[in-house]
Amino acid sequence: MGINITDKAIAELRKLNIAEDSYLRITVIPGGCSGMTYSAAIDNEKKEEDEILFDNDGLRVIAEGGTLIFLEDLEIDYSDDLIRSGFRFKNPNASGSCGCGSSFSG
Repeated sequence: MGINITDKAIAELRKLNIAEDSYLRITVIPGGCSGMTYSAAIDNEKKEEDEILFDNDGLRVIAEGGTLIFLEDLEIDYSDDLIRSGFRFKNPNASGSCGCGSSFSG
């Protein structure tokens, strides 16, 4: 189980100066037009049920085991366009997504 983070997204995450003992936690929450959406936050604790999805030179991404089905092959990218800059989550396994791309269905 793993995810892919583009070089551009890694560079932007490194700018956040995430501490060595912290993680980027990805969660799947109900919401959005299509039913579910991704959320990301810095977390200092790794729980027993957490899985490490990405580990690159101190940049670690974790998620709870129960959400792994929605994260398989997830790609995190970063866009710096003027209209909607920020991190983008692309899941090739999602059965559908909304028009703006911020939510998906499994």
